[in-house]
Amino acid sequence: MTDNLIPLMDQYLPPKEDHKSLPTSFDTERQNSIETGYFIFTQMPSLRCKLRCPHCYLSLEQRTSSPIMTVDQLEQACIKVREYYDSKPEIKEKVIVNYWYGGEPTQMGQDYMLDAFERIDRIFPESDGYHIRHEILTALIGVDPSWYEIFKTWGRGHFQSSFDGLMRGDRYMLQWDKKARAAIESGLTLSTISVVNHKMVEDGPRKILDYLCDLGVQEASFLPFMLNEQNKGEKYETFAPPMNVYSDFMIELTEYWYEKYLKGERVPQIGQMAFIVSRARGSKKYIGQNIAGQTLFLLPEGDFVLPDYKDGYLEYMNAFGNIFEQSFEEILSSPERRKYLRRQITGNMNEDCAECEHKSHCIMEFWKPNREGDECFGAKRYVEYVLEMEKKHNALGDMSAIMY
Repeated sequence: MTDNLIPLMDQYLPPKEDHKSLPTSFDTERQNSIETGYFIFTQMPSLRCKLRCPHCYLSLEQRTSSPIMTVDQLEQACIKVREYYDSKPEIKEKVIVNYWYGGEPTQMGQDYMLDAFERIDRIFPESDGYHIRHEILTALIGVDPSWYEIFKTWGRGHFQSSFDGLMRGDRYMLQWDKKARAAIESGLTLSTISVVNHKMVEDGPRKILDYLCDLGVQEASFLPFMLNEQNKGEKYETFAPPMNVYSDFMIELTEYWYEKYLKGERVPQIGQMAFIVSRARGSKKYIGQNIAGQTLFLLPEGDFVLPDYKDGYLEYMNAFGNIFEQSFEEILSSPERRKYLRRQITGNMNEDCAECEHKSHCIMEFWKPNREGDECFGAKRYVEYVLEMEKKHNALGDMSAIMY
């Protein structure tokens, strides 16, 4: 999921005047990967969270009793990543996006987070060619104004929060709205991550976009609702729209986005829309532009993992190795990760995807079989709509500087 969650534009770039200092590998003309020096380092030092969201992939035990990776252990993991890049002197410039995920990362506390930020930045100094960014994804409910300075200093004035409409109830939504408005009023910018659910579909995409515009959201991403061990059964059937409904929702939302944009109204960037366009405008020589080669998730016990699928499209975490027991290079080159990437590159041998002209720029994440009787998980119909609209309007302009 991470490749599509990262905000666009300059969130992870040096200031615009420094763009020319980046190597040519960091552009839309080729795949940026961990091996070429671009790493979305998804930090999950704890899975603890006080909320019980219907789409969550974590069990109650994980949310309440997850082990916590110490800052010393996190430092050890980062040193091993540094040792990997030290062994690759040909990689002159490295971008490392520390994406703080979970669980709820703010439950780690400010002392933990500040210590972690400072150690990570010492391990990856700019003087050695590193461009480091920190991004926090928070539910926001437990965040008070004392966090604002941390977001401003370490997050470059930006943070992300999950927004799922009324799926979590009226009371939750009222609390979240109050917190979001207070943070934006303080001068922070906010990007939202939404898992499209039946409550949002009932509200309608026009109402959703109007709300996000009124709130002043900078970017909004909308992900399909995935099946996992925790929500299979009643929760999934209650809240998860099929992909054909997802595409209908996204097409209407994007149509309304263009309507507002062409009137000169301020609208948030739509993450999936920008992802599709930037990848479609990239090099046609590399057919795997949207494989998960840029990211790994670090779990509390030291396992590096990525979401994978079994029994059709049931999500689980596939482990590639443990950073406390192996080198980072051993993990990257492990048989498990090589097999995973082969499946990514081949689209998991999906017959629907094999000859699809959009397979390098669809929204499919962590390739899986398509659901029988439904539209593909790449949302082909939505992809085609976005590309047609951009051909007419070129609303996204020159995206050559956009990186994921």
